[in-house]
Amino acid sequence: MIFTSQLEVALMAKQGWFNTERLQGMLEQFRLLFTCVRNLNEVFVKRSLIQPDPYKLESRISEIGTIETSGFTENEDPIVLGKRFSDYEMMLDFICTYFRFSVENITVNRIKTLNELLNAFDWSNLSSNSSKSNTRALASTIQKARVNAPNVTVSLINDSVEKCVKCSKVIAANLSELADFQKEMYKGNLRKDLFEHPDFDKKKAFSSPEAEMTEIKRLYVKTTGKKTFYTDLVQEIIAEDQGNDRLALRKKLLDKLEIKLTEAKKETRTVNPHDLLMSAVFSLGVMGSILNGLYVKLSDNFDLLFAEKKSLFAKFLAALKKALGLKEKERECTVVIVDQQSGSRSTQDVNVNALLAQISKLSHIYSGIAAKGNEYNKINAAKEDDALIFLNRQIQENQKLFTIINALDDHFKSHVEVLERPKVKGLKIDLSSYRNAIIAANKKRGEYASAKEEIEQMQKLGIKG
Repeated sequence: MIFTSQLEVALMAKQGWFNTERLQGMLEQFRLLFTCVRNLNEVFVKRSLIQPDPYKLESRISEIGTIETSGFTENEDPIVLGKRFSDYEMMLDFICTYFRFSVENITVNRIKTLNELLNAFDWSNLSSNSSKSNTRALASTIQKARVNAPNVTVSLINDSVEKCVKCSKVIAANLSELADFQKEMYKGNLRKDLFEHPDFDKKKAFSSPEAEMTEIKRLYVKTTGKKTFYTDLVQEIIAEDQGNDRLALRKKLLDKLEIKLTEAKKETRTVNPHDLLMSAVFSLGVMGSILNGLYVKLSDNFDLLFAEKKSLFAKFLAALKKALGLKEKERECTVVIVDQQSGSRSTQDVNVNALLAQISKLSHIYSGIAAKGNEYNKINAAKEDDALIFLNRQIQENQKLFTIINALDDHFKSHVEVLERPKVKGLKIDLSSYRNAIIAANKKRGEYASAKEEIEQMQKLGIKG
């Protein structure tokens, strides 16, 4: 049948478009949502408005899921919201890092789960009078976070909330669009699996709508296994085959699956390399809260690493040095660096104070970028080459820093006194987020470089972008 062939081609093309265009855009929206949620969570913890989840480091996620939405009282806000908002952040991190964004992977059931996760907090209707406990607690906590906060913090909160509203709406629209396409994929696959099956009696099936339904049901389990039988979608197939308005239904379906190539071309032409570059710079902002968290944990772990049972005389000397303004001995340690590709091992001396100062400085810079404050505006106003140099330097510096902190994580676990080791704070989850942030920034830098190269090639050919 001509229609069947046309439908198969249209579905394959639309599936490719979803995988390469729409779903990659949705991934970017999830990444931005994750960044904003992490920023808000960091503010809440810093201002002691919520209690961090004590079991966060022990959590392991292997599949997407939602978070608890049952009711709780206002007095429980700091503890319950702390746990749930942390779970929300970790699930978003998992989705951005490990979840595959493709039509094949985002099934109808997973679309439902993702929608439930999005609805766990109603970003568009944040109100302290909300009937939804999660939303009510989040709205109240945001209001408290703004009170007597520095302007840069208030700006960060407002910007993050605004972006969460927009991201959740775009993602919800994308999921709705994908859910609709999955229905058409189900119908298309059913046509292919059943109608081309040697046991399918086409003459009998197409003698009446009732006969087609009977024939489909007869072979359904045999051809599809235990997949859910959607009666309403099967009825749509039958209407497209035998309904009085079948020609109109078929045309409507093919029109719906058509990819608007002209619009895609317009969007491609309007890509601005400077915008891509600044998008890459802005992606550094997520590292602000990550590095701040690493700073706190590293500081505590270093204190455990260098802890000594001091004699009274040693304590007296330390107090005397402090009183006289004499400089304390620099804390240093030597870590083992393992090359992930070759497996070779080398050692590197780490100056603790210098390392912590570097982390603190970068955290401050990136937090300013995330809030689109002075740091971001200076880079945005700079020459494009200077902005690229800054971005390259940051990526390179963070790659080196990641290697050192990763080695320190192993160093603490083997060099802290045995009795003190249970107190050592693990860094693996933070390092995973840190690595993903570096990868994301590097990917965006690559997108900028590709766009820049394409424009230069067009100019050489005398083509204006």
